[in-house]
Amino acid sequence: MGTRVESHGSAGENTRLLARAANAVDRRISDALTTEHLSADQWRVLDVLSKTDQCTMSELADAVGTSSATLTRIIDRLVTRALVYRTADDADRRRVLVQLSQRGAQMVIDLRPEVERAEACLLANLTALERDQLTALLARVTGGMH
Repeated sequence: MGTRVESHGSAGENTRLLARAANAVDRRISDALTTEHLSADQWRVLDVLSKTDQCTMSELADAVGTSSATLTRIIDRLVTRALVYRTADDADRRRVLVQLSQRGAQMVIDLRPEVERAEACLLANLTALERDQLTALLARVTGGMH
């Protein structure tokens, strides 16, 4: 007797497809970052920080879609490499602020074209309209996650 596969578009199918897409993105981006020995998670942190002066650890965890514990490990590695700085907030010493170092900012500038090429390769089979629709749908799906 064969195994029943859920119909296209079901919650189970969508979950599998989203996971496969996330894995494909991570693989492609990781390949683009191998020369600098960065992971896709580390890149996402650097990318978010490149678009702001500084942010709290909780804001950063939310922006990159990871847990606080995982983010702490990522930040530890990036601090060790002098790519980011971690400081206590002067207004609230319990809050930790993270910002990109000059070295980290330069690395983002150097690597962004490689990451953009990797993303373009992943989305090459989509039209411009489909890419826009994908972006809008993923933003809606992830908008409710906190």
